[in-house]
Amino acid sequence: MKRKTKVIQVSGLRGIFLMIFIAACLAAGFIAFPAILAMHAWNYFANMIAFPVINIYQGLLLWAIIAISGFIINDRKKFLVAFKAPDRLSDEDMRKLMERVKMQAQAKALNSMILKSAKPVEKEDKVDDASENKKENV
Repeated sequence: MKRKTKVIQVSGLRGIFLMIFIAACLAAGFIAFPAILAMHAWNYFANMIAFPVINIYQGLLLWAIIAISGFIINDRKKFLVAFKAPDRLSDEDMRKLMERVKMQAQAKALNSMILKSAKPVEKEDKVDDASENKKENV
């Protein structure tokens, strides 16, 4: 558990209105304004190149694409997306892998044969056993 956990306490109607105001400001500043900016930038360059113009919803999608791409590319701690050629297995590793696959296939076939040949176990009547135990104890 974190020792320096900060707890925000919202009390009363004033606190609820304050939280709604903060959420609206954050949404406007980090979502709506960049989406409108992306829409206007696209439409400005679209008129020069003869591309179709976009509306606010498409501007929001364009902003989301830009923001997510930037997050994926600039994350220095670990790579979310990495492009590299997969390592090839050596002939010995491939042979071992194929042997394991064959053994697993044989084990699966044996298990299915055993399960088909096994008869279901019938349950004994527990009520009769309980009454017999009572008679023996008396």
